[in-house]
Amino acid sequence: MLRYIVVAIALALLLASCARSPEPTPTAVPRVTEQPAPATETPSPAPSPQPTATVAVTTAPAATATRASSPTATAVPTATAAPSFTPTKAPSPRPVLPTLTPEPIKPTAAPAPTRTPAPSPAPAPGAAWRGEYFVNPDVNGKPALVRSDADVNFDWGLGSPDPSIPADHFSARWTRSVSIPAGRLRFHATSDDGVRVYVDGLPIIDRWKTQGSVVANTSVALSGGNHNLRVDYYDNTGKANVRVWWESDDGSATDPDHTGVWRGAYFSNRDLSGTPVFERDDPAVYFDWGEGGPGGGIGGQDFSVRWLRKMFIPGGRYLFKVKADDGVRLWLDGVAIIDQWHDSGGQTTYTKEIEVSDANHIVTVDYFQGGGPASVHVEWQPKTADWVGNLYTCLKEQDSWIKVYRLAPNNQWEDMNPDGYGPNAAGGQLTLFGVPIDATYSWDGQPYRVELWVKNKLVRSDGDIFAGQPEFRVMPGADVRTSWPCGAALPTQ
Repeated sequence: MLRYIVVAIALALLLASCARSPEPTPTAVPRVTEQPAPATETPSPAPSPQPTATVAVTTAPAATATRASSPTATAVPTATAAPSFTPTKAPSPRPVLPTLTPEPIKPTAAPAPTRTPAPSPAPAPGAAWRGEYFVNPDVNGKPALVRSDADVNFDWGLGSPDPSIPADHFSARWTRSVSIPAGRLRFHATSDDGVRVYVDGLPIIDRWKTQGSVVANTSVALSGGNHNLRVDYYDNTGKANVRVWWESDDGSATDPDHTGVWRGAYFSNRDLSGTPVFERDDPAVYFDWGEGGPGGGIGGQDFSVRWLRKMFIPGGRYLFKVKADDGVRLWLDGVAIIDQWHDSGGQTTYTKEIEVSDANHIVTVDYFQGGGPASVHVEWQPKTADWVGNLYTCLKEQDSWIKVYRLAPNNQWEDMNPDGYGPNAAGGQLTLFGVPIDATYSWDGQPYRVELWVKNKLVRSDGDIFAGQPEFRVMPGADVRTSWPCGAALPTQ
């Protein structure tokens, strides 16, 4: 019995073993066949994104390595290329591109914050002027108005720049940074009333006084690059206008465009050596600086100036006169007429009489100041003939008269006749023959001012440049007329 049980168990085990052995073979084959298929597909797409992401990451180091080894091919092309290729791969390598994209964008966006911190009235450098307007004539305190102005070129008449600014006793300041090529520039300023022009903090035009629309100009040699410009202006009463502009200048004192003014080069030493601290155009060589000096960065001691001027001088014999404290030299066409290059110990007068040919001439004045007060006056007069012109005007035959003034080289009006002039012809006409002209003004003529008075009241004037009127010049051998007509059209009280 036990034998049958053992045999039955052995037979059952044998049958069970035979029943399992054929199943692994058919099932193993499909499993072996299915495993490679996924294994082959999975590596194929998987490496494709993975290497792409890896290449995107390693491209930047490759570019960095290229920059280090070859500076010329370098930074700019590779850095520029990276942003341009990034957008095309943005959908697939998400982990890499979001970190790469902000890097190129930040540098381009950075300039915006540097412009925006300034208030909106402040222009970008070189684009416009920053204008600050004050309710006082001293450019003082907090401005009542700040804005951008395209140019410093305004004529407000009897009005003001803005309703927030009064029509009288106001001031303004304009600032601007300008890129200027190396060379010489000629600056001009006209204003009613005071104006100052600065280049890099140095005042090159300084007419800070109540005046009419007189043009002041100066020539400045500048290095190439950005320069800071500033204009200060104030209005006293009456009309208000200001204009500032500049142009290229060849720097030649013989340029015909510069006839009629003295070109002055100002040095911070007494030897006219080195580069001038500044240059400007002066209407006359007639200065009394005292102990203050000419300004513009030059003190009251140990400085020198050279003035040049081109002018036509009619032939004849002339008396040249120079007053100076201290040393002075006067040249005509490179020949020294007066040479007193020494400390004078006070204002001293020097004269020289010479024959001058009928031609254009270059006049040069050298001056130095050693110590104490500083002054220099230059003038000359013809000895053989008078420089004169003729003046024609009109007035009423009764209760009216004409006043005539001429502008002296010291920029002061000289009254030609304190009692005034009455008519000397029918219809109230007045003719003044032989009106004198200071030869220092040369062929350009001397500025005059003519006034019409009726019953002790001024009713008309010509040539009052300090009140904003155009110049009225009397020229040698010429006839000039006032602007008002004769007869019934004359102004009435």
